[in-house]
Amino acid sequence: MSETPKFKKGTVLRLNSGGPKMTVLLETNDGKASCQWFDRNGKMHKGDFDLEALSEFKKPW
Repeated sequence: MSETPKFKKGTVLRLNSGGPKMTVLLETNDGKASCQWFDRNGKMHKGDFDLEALSEFKKPW
């Protein structure tokens, strides 16, 4: 039985410790989210992060 994903594809996240906003590409079955983001120079990066290390980014307004 598969669990309901914590984050949907396209959700904007941030690491609990801070850093750039990231977009979820997919949530894996091993408790990670594959994300992409742009650095200050506009270069795109991709990485996998533990779900517990991520929080949904909430706009301040």
